[in-house]
Amino acid sequence: MEIELFGVLREAAGDRVLTLDLEPPIVIGDVLEALTTARPALGPHLPRVACAVGDEMRSRTDHIQTGETLVLLPPVSGG
Repeated sequence: MEIELFGVLREAAGDRVLTLDLEPPIVIGDVLEALTTARPALGPHLPRVACAVGDEMRSRTDHIQTGETLVLLPPVSGG
């Protein structure tokens, strides 16, 4: 499955898109745990990310289907 990263997540991972080989059923929270192992620099950022698939926001307890792209969005700050 592909994971698309934005902002500080892209900088921490060193890539815009990551690929993980996970067996179904896939829970978004499990993807985040696998990312922490695969790219430790992402670990501190993942507790605060928003998750989306397509145009739909998803919970960490939601399942994601093989072939779907998980989009991770860092928190927005500023004024």
